[in-house]
Amino acid sequence: MKRTFIIAFIATAIIALWFFNSNSNSDEGLQQSIVHNGLSRDYIVYVPENLPNDATLVVVSHGYTSSAQTIMSYSGMNKVADKEKFLVVYPQGTKDIRGNNFFNVGYDFHASSKVDDLGFIKALVTKLIDEYELNSNHIFATGMSNGGDLSYFLACYASDMFRAVAPIAGTMMQTTVDTCKPEGAMPIFAVHGKADNVTYFDGDMANKDEWGPYPGIPAVIEHWVDLNALEYTKELDLQNAPNFNDYDEAVSFQRYISGNSDSEVWLYVHTGEHNWSLEELDTSSEIWNFFKKYIN
Repeated sequence: MKRTFIIAFIATAIIALWFFNSNSNSDEGLQQSIVHNGLSRDYIVYVPENLPNDATLVVVSHGYTSSAQTIMSYSGMNKVADKEKFLVVYPQGTKDIRGNNFFNVGYDFHASSKVDDLGFIKALVTKLIDEYELNSNHIFATGMSNGGDLSYFLACYASDMFRAVAPIAGTMMQTTVDTCKPEGAMPIFAVHGKADNVTYFDGDMANKDEWGPYPGIPAVIEHWVDLNALEYTKELDLQNAPNFNDYDEAVSFQRYISGNSDSEVWLYVHTGEHNWSLEELDTSSEIWNFFKKYIN
């Protein structure tokens, strides 16, 4: 009897600990789910202490085969949120026919997929706005690789909800470029490596890797420069940039602006590969530095 009681006590403690960890906000965030189109979709939300009313939301999306937990761990966005007091959500992709986590942005091998990630993200944002009384005009998106592609996707098809986006090592499929018609100006912050061996800087219009045809990053940026009706390029002095360390020629910066609009397009080009973090650049802090321009 005593042994049975001890086992039951331990089991109860384990369950209670699991419940606490999965339903409380810690440094790792709060794991939750929402049902969308009949699918239970997971996400992690991070709420910094003393989050103000009318706060900002930043959506941070993971890459292909990755996870919400992974990008939360390596992006360092929670640390920025602690300092700047905004809410962060990390949506979790579903598994594709290859068994890999993904967001559906139009890759050729996802042509048969019915997963509506556009609708999922919009439903998730709407839920969080209501739940945390967020400012619906201060919603931003960023992401790595497939999550970067999703950021561009949201800029095209959810411009009524998102104020600006920051794709990292991401691109736009040519089908997206052809149909991208945002309702208004859409500021873009992008970081991309010239030696990126996953999302090629020069694109893959011949579809050699079978993701689907996509243009090079210069063409993607030009697309957004044209959509935003920007007029000229301005170079930033990286030696004096607040989130930039040890200036050398490994990173270049292009800033497209206009005298008629506050919308801008920023592009950091580095010599590295398929990365979020750079030795020279505090990527998450610089993303927030860009987003802050559009909080009024």
